Parts: sequence; C-alpha cells; structure tokens
Amino acid sequence: MKFEDKTELTNESRRGFLKGTAVASAVAVVGTTVPGAAMASSMSIGKNVKDEHKWSWEEPAEPIAKRHIKNVVDTDIVVIGAGLSGLSAALSAAQLGAKVEIIEKNKVPAFRGGHITAVNSKVQQAMGINNDARQILREIVAWNLGRVDETLIKEFFSRSGSAMDWATDIGRKHGLEVTMWEGYYKGPDYTEYPVTHFFHEKDADLSYVYGQSNGIGNATIVPVLEKEAVANGVNINYKTPSVQILRDAEGNAMGVIAGKRGNYTQFNAKNVIIATGDYASNTEMLQRYSPFSLKADAQIYFPNKCNTGEGITQALQAGAVMQQHEPHGAVIHLEAGAASYGFLHVNTNGKRFKNEDVNTQSKSCTKELQPDGVAWTVYDKDWADQVKAQVDGDLAGGLFYGQMWQPWGKGWNKEIEQMTQEAHIKDGKVVVANSVAELAQKMEVPVADLEKTIARYNELYQQQNDTDFGKRKELLTPILKAPFYAGKLYSTLLTVCGGLGTDSSLLVKDKNNNSIPGLYVVGAAQGDFFSNDYPTLCPGIGHGRCLTYGRMAGILAAGGDVDKLLPAIEI
Repeated sequence: MKFEDKTELTNESRRGFLKGTAVASAVAVVGTTVPGAAMASSMSIGKNVKDEHKWSWEEPAEPIAKRHIKNVVDTDIVVIGAGLSGLSAALSAAQLGAKVEIIEKNKVPAFRGGHITAVNSKVQQAMGINNDARQILREIVAWNLGRVDETLIKEFFSRSGSAMDWATDIGRKHGLEVTMWEGYYKGPDYTEYPVTHFFHEKDADLSYVYGQSNGIGNATIVPVLEKEAVANGVNINYKTPSVQILRDAEGNAMGVIAGKRGNYTQFNAKNVIIATGDYASNTEMLQRYSPFSLKADAQIYFPNKCNTGEGITQALQAGAVMQQHEPHGAVIHLEAGAASYGFLHVNTNGKRFKNEDVNTQSKSCTKELQPDGVAWTVYDKDWADQVKAQVDGDLAGGLFYGQMWQPWGKGWNKEIEQMTQEAHIKDGKVVVANSVAELAQKMEVPVADLEKTIARYNELYQQQNDTDFGKRKELLTPILKAPFYAGKLYSTLLTVCGGLGTDSSLLVKDKNNNSIPGLYVVGAAQGDFFSNDYPTLCPGIGHGRCLTYGRMAGILAAGGDVDKLLPAIEI
C-alpha cells in the first residue's frame, strides 16, 4: 500500500486561510470581543468569563425518533473510528472475547505518518537504546507548563513499551519489521529522545522523496490491525458515521446511533470508545480552542480533511466536557514547504529573526509571527555536505532536518535529499540563483537588506560566535559559494492536540468532573495530555498514545487485566 501526504494549500497568506469559510469570519468577531467586554464590566479575576455566544456544539442535539432507526445491533463494545487508536482498541477487546462493532464514516481506515513513541520496547532493548522515562515525563510536563494530567501521562510512558511489543508481534506476523528513527533532534537545548519507532515492509526502500514513500509507516501497520480485527470477529461498518452517543437514565454509556438520516442503526453497548481523531478541519472549533492554528498556511490529513471533530461534539452534547486548559496545542510543522535545516532564516524583509537551532514546531510557530507569516531558509552550494556532517555528527536533526524515515545506524542520505530539493525547485518551493541579489529578487525581498543580513551572518561564522541570536558555533555555516538557495517555509497544520476531559482510566469526564461510566476516549480526541503547544521531545508521541491508549481502552472495556496484558515499567 502506498502512503501519500494529502496537502491542501490555501492562500500563502494567513488571511487567506482565515477567510476560507464563512464560519471563520462569523465567529472571529465573537472570539475577539467577548473577553474584552467582560473585563470592561469589571468581572472579578478568578471567575469564568461569561460568553453569551453559543457555539454549534453547545446547542442540544435533537433526539432521534425511533421511526428513523431501521436497525438495532446489540454488542458489548462500540468503537467510533477505524484509525490506529480505534483498531488497536477493537482488536484488544476482541482478543479477550468481547463482541465489538466499529463504526467509521470513511470507506477506508484512517492513517497518516508513522512515527510512534514508546519507551523500553523490546526493539529498543535489542538495539541497546535506553531512555530515562522519569526524566522524559518531567520534561513533557514542564513543556506543557504543568497544565496536564500527570497521572494520565505517566500511564502512557509506563505502558507504551508493552503496547509497542504487542503491535510489533502482530506486524511481524504479517511480514512487517520495526526499526528506530535516527533522525531525531540532538541539540542540547531542544533535545529529543530516541523513542521513535516505525513499521516497514521487509524490503521497503526507506527513502522519502518529496513526501512519498512505499511500504513504510502507519500505511503498513493500520491495514494489518484491520485484518487482525476482522479475523478476531470485529465487525467494521464503513461509511457509517456516528450521529449520537447515548446514555441511560443513570448517566452510563449505552450505545451509539449511526448512519444516515432515514436509515439509522442503533448500536446498543455498555461500553463506547471514542476514537474519532481531532478537529483540525473544523474552523469553528479552531477559532474557539486553538485560534493560533488558523494562521497555518496548509493542512495535511488522510483521508483528506475528515478530522472534523464529530466524536468530540457528540460527547459534549451527551454531557461530556472539554479539557480544562486552553488554548489547545496543535501539531504545526514545516511539512508542506521546503526543508528548513539549521541554516539562516529570514523574513519577507530579508532580515534574520531567530536562532535556527530549534525543532520544526518552534520554527513553524515563530514564522507565523513574522510579517505576512512569510519566512525563508537560505544556504549555498555546500548545503548537503554541511547538513550531513551535522546530522551524522549528532549535532542536530529532527523533522525536515534529519530525514523522515532515517533508519537507525544508516545516517543522513545525501542523495535522497538532493532529489527532494530538485523536486522543490521544480515546484517553486526552493529558488536558486548565482548571486545574492538575484536570489533576493526571486524571493521578493529587499536586495540590500538580504545582502546585509547574509554579510552579517558570514561575519558571525568567521567569529565562530553568534552574538545576535546565540546559535551554536557548530551550526554556523558560511553563505559564500554560488549557486545560492532559498527555501520557502510553509507552516502545516496536522492535528490539534486537545480534546475531551479524560481521567487516567481513559473515561470521559462530565461537567462535574466525574467520569462517565462506559464512555472511553483515545487518540487525538482525548484531552488533558497536551496544553498550549505540541512537545516534540518525543517524536511520534501522538501516534504513541493512539496505540498505547487504544490497547489499554480495549482491555478495560472488555474487562481484562491491564497490568497483566499491558504491563507497566516503574517510573
């Protein structure tokens, strides 16, 4: 099966993205005026701001009349969503003998990317890779400013290795291998950890030329999980969107109504697992919970733009609550544009604006604060040798610096990166020139300013001391030899990392902070794990929690012994 990123570039400007729908324009006014109006009326600090505006999910759902329900299915567990988390949950429950129904609005499973975080897996042990899980946990909590449920996060780190071992065994049964990613960032200030696994077919070419690869990542393991789920008796209802989550008079989960109007099916079950993904394609929810995300230049998701938050909405209408802390973080990477590496970054005025020795998340977010949200990375003829020396020398790395599928022990592939750059040049994402003046003209930045900026950067290189922004001297490289290159940086919204209030047993919380019996949430629809920003300390942590919590929820919903089937390490 082939994995291909689905990239939708709106306008290159932020405003183009904001004006993409009438909904965005309508709610933007409310989002900016209400807090100010509340403060003007001298509302006391510490009290919630009263917002008179009603968001669509706050309107009560109309009960579905029985005459519209054409079928009734009795089962033990209903899983909403057939992605990595949903299939992991369904298969785990079915392996324990539970009767499981999956409902999925798309006609195929959902998958993208393939980096999966786990700590202390057998794959890591075999490679001699050791991580201090307690230290990683502390750093994740610190990155999120403490605005997370530490018990929930600890559950992930303590059980992620066992979940990966389970998935590894299933993958190998179907001819898949698992290796570790070596391209993670190795800087002293933004250090990432060697926790990132990915699946691949045994003979797969682990290159990644211009966003395309074959036989690598979640495009390989998700279909395998689907096949195993079906073999274990799971019934998958594709093209069957969830419409309403049902609770009984005591407040317990009791099932889901799904399908299309006039032909609904009611799935009766005492356990419901929400695995519907995030809401990055829902402009109204972005405006409410993650407004910074609206500044992004592009959005990538597969199946294309299906992450519209229905599972979250339906849970809220059934009495659930969102996580307490806002704004919600978002995965915003430089995936749709040129690779940034650690070279000189300039804005549309031709001026340097940052220390480039950071991860792709930081670069994406900082770029959006520049005039018109535009930024470029600038380098010269020797670029490929310079990047290889830095990455292979354990000085740097990370996404769009180190390579997407860089396997452990293989190093940075210069030839593959040169092929990708050629494709970017053809596409206009990288411009090339024989002089700095010509380069500036192609970038549409002031010639004199770019020349001055590059001259200053070369001076810092000669001094081996970046007194302007403090970048490590090992990453300072001269810009002297033609041809000169400039790659345009596109910020790309992948997913939003905020969701439903969640306890450490993966149950959804209600408005009184009580857990709703039988209503679980896993994957990107789950809240209380991230806050404000997406921490890249553990590349693939989003997919990691899909796998780990998916398996954990399936075991819990089926009444299994989590400590036995998903043993935890001591943290």
